Order: sequence, then structure tokens, then C-alpha cells
Amino acid sequence: MQRTLIVLLLAIALLAVLAVPALAAAPANGGAGQLFGQHQATMAQSGQLGQDMNPGMHQGISGWTPMP
Repeated sequence: MQRTLIVLLLAIALLAVLAVPALAAAPANGGAGQLFGQHQATMAQSGQLGQDMNPGMHQGISGWTPMP
């Protein structure tokens, strides 16, 4: 029982040591992905997305051909 408790405590300590730095890290690319998502959401809410409003832009992968 005592050995199990020690192993459990060491496992929790190891998890904390490894998880805390990963959770505290800055977003990748300086948060560019989050900023892009917010930009897209703002444009969608204001009705600026689509072929009639902004042709050739913000169409996602709709014009791509699927890979074999």
C-alpha cells in the first residue's frame, strides 16, 4: 500500500512538472491562428464572406480539387 501511494504521488508530480509548462506556453505563431479566426468570424457576422461580396477570397478550400 505504501509503495502504491509513493508511485501515485510521483506520477502526479511528474504530470504536473510536464503539463504546467505546456499549458503556460504562448500560442503558436504569436497567436496568428487565433487572430485569423477572429477576423473570419467578424467578416462572417457582418456578411462580408461569399462569392457575391468578396469573390476569390475567403472561399476556404472550395476551389481545390481533391487528392486521389
